[in-house]
Amino acid sequence: MQDGQGVKSLKKALRALTFLNNNGESTVSEVARGIGVPRPTAYRLLQTLSSEGYLEKQPHSDVYRMTSLVQRLSSGFSDSDMIIEVANPLINALGEEIRWPLALATPRGDNMVVRVTTDYDTSLAIDRYMIGFTTPILHSPTGLCYLAYCDEDVREAISANATASNYLPEDYPYQGPHFAYYLQQIRSRGYCHICYKEYPEGGLAVPLVVGGKIIGGLIMRYMKAIVLPDQLETKYLPMMQQLARDISTAYDDHINKRTLETPKRLSSPIRHHENRNGL
Repeated sequence: MQDGQGVKSLKKALRALTFLNNNGESTVSEVARGIGVPRPTAYRLLQTLSSEGYLEKQPHSDVYRMTSLVQRLSSGFSDSDMIIEVANPLINALGEEIRWPLALATPRGDNMVVRVTTDYDTSLAIDRYMIGFTTPILHSPTGLCYLAYCDEDVREAISANATASNYLPEDYPYQGPHFAYYLQQIRSRGYCHICYKEYPEGGLAVPLVVGGKIIGGLIMRYMKAIVLPDQLETKYLPMMQQLARDISTAYDDHINKRTLETPKRLSSPIRHHENRNGL
């Protein structure tokens, strides 16, 4: 029971912070009405949040405002996390439609990291890769898409570091003078397709550009014995490119909506219609 009450109190405290974030400095009664709790409950919540440094009670009033400490609550949340948030349902929806495993990967150093995957939602994945799985950026279709679209200085730094790692086979096709040409081909075609002879799966990847910036790539893996070569460009490539556009649009819509919903903060620090003792 105590654990249950603690969870309920935490939920109410989070609702109180959300209310203050949306409405600016507010009185106890305003918070109580806004989150649907009795006034004494709201008072205890605000007092607790104040004691932890997240809120500040305005002098000689019953008005509470958030402090800069609340920024720490979002310090670990990045734009890439928001992209994952909006991309997840779109990737899963397309995965249900085409059944081939899909993934979103973003760069970290000279590796690509799987951030979203449908591998465990389909029976058509030969190997299943978990979220967090890394693969060398020069071996990955999503990595080559990223390198093809990123800034030149970033591309040169990543490529030099990856090449120096000495894990490239001697017959690796994407190095030396051929590398720049291959990346140019990816840019002109708008996708990267890798189909190693010794492996039963092929990979079709498209760049993921959000807010005008390349952030990674989307990949569909398929069984070479089932998917015909002409199906890749005529059927699956348009789907993958549309998915990339949908994710970019969803992200922009999310940012615009958040901007429009950002409230104007009240300028007056004192309101007189509340009892100043907060009881």
